Formats: sequence, structure tokens, C-alpha cells
Amino acid sequence: MDFTATALTTSSGRIVRVSGSGLCPTSGWELSFIAANPGIVPHPESLWLELRERAPRKGMTRALVDTAVDAIIEDTQAQEIVIRFPWREPISVPVFEQVPTGNLTDAPRRRATASALFS
Repeated sequence: MDFTATALTTSSGRIVRVSGSGLCPTSGWELSFIAANPGIVPHPESLWLELRERAPRKGMTRALVDTAVDAIIEDTQAQEIVIRFPWREPISVPVFEQVPTGNLTDAPRRRATASALFS
């Protein structure tokens, strides 16, 4: 899976957009992020998300399909996004600040390579 995290700060606050995609074994899979920060967060610079997968109903043809996932989060401090998976070690994605230009299509986007976290 490939993920990016971009933050945009304006006069009304800071939002972080986390998006990614990966190959699923058939069409029809649904991916989503849910908040995974437990209670009091000891490291507010890290925002934890969990990737949830929902398998398709019966009858889907077997073929590798690129599937996207996206989330918009209001957060004032996150410098990294930690993504947990049900089937592998978590990964860390750095948050890149986006410079507001008035036209969001002109804002630079930088891709980040996720790195594995080992405890």
C-alpha cells in the first residue's frame, strides 16, 4: 500500500488529508480509516489510524484491483500518521505541510514512502 499525508493550515484551522491505495484480491472491497488513538495520547505529534477492510459480497471475479482510501482529519499537532493494519506491523507516514496558494490545484503535493515501525 502507498500512503500520503498532507496538512493545510488556514485561518479556520488545520486539516490533515491521509490518502492511499493498494491492491485487493477482487473488486468490491471497501477500505476506510478509523481513529485508533487510545484515550489520553502520550505523543500528540503522532495521529494513529486503523485501516479497516470490508470484503465484497459473493460473486466477485478474482483479479487484483487498485483500491483507494481517504480521510480528512482536523488536527493541530500531527507530524506523522501511524497506520495500523489487522495483518501486518504498523507503518509511519510523515505529514507534509501544504502551502495555501488560493488555488488548491497549484499547491505542491509530495508523496511519502511509508516506513515500518517495530516495537
